[in-house]
Amino acid sequence: MTILVTAAVVLTIAVAAFVLYPLLRGETTPVDLPRVSEELLRRRDQVYAELRELEFDYRVGKVSAEDYTETRNRLETEAARLLRAIDVQVAAIDDEIEREIREIRARRRLCPSCGGEVPLTARFCPSCGEALKATAKR
Repeated sequence: MTILVTAAVVLTIAVAAFVLYPLLRGETTPVDLPRVSEELLRRRDQVYAELRELEFDYRVGKVSAEDYTETRNRLETEAARLLRAIDVQVAAIDDEIEREIREIRARRRLCPSCGGEVPLTARFCPSCGEALKATAKR
């Protein structure tokens, strides 16, 4: 009976270690992608809030029609400028991601027998099982 309990405890510890290891080991390759400016996002949110507040003030009669139109046009122009600036930063992030993907694809290895993709660390092709030649690191 004690052998079964001991085996169950050991098995439980082994399973827990197997499950928790990837979570506890941390990020092995940190990704340092550019980010959208926090200042632009904060200002965009602020302009949106000002537009909502202006709309409310106009509906309850605190703002005249002329002031409403002028202020709304100014805020919409500001929002459009901010959105264009955010789009430029997002496009730069997309370009960086695409560049990294091209680099990864350029480093991949293909099986000489079947043409299937082979991990760089593989000794045999996962598709056809053909032995792969070892390549020297440069």
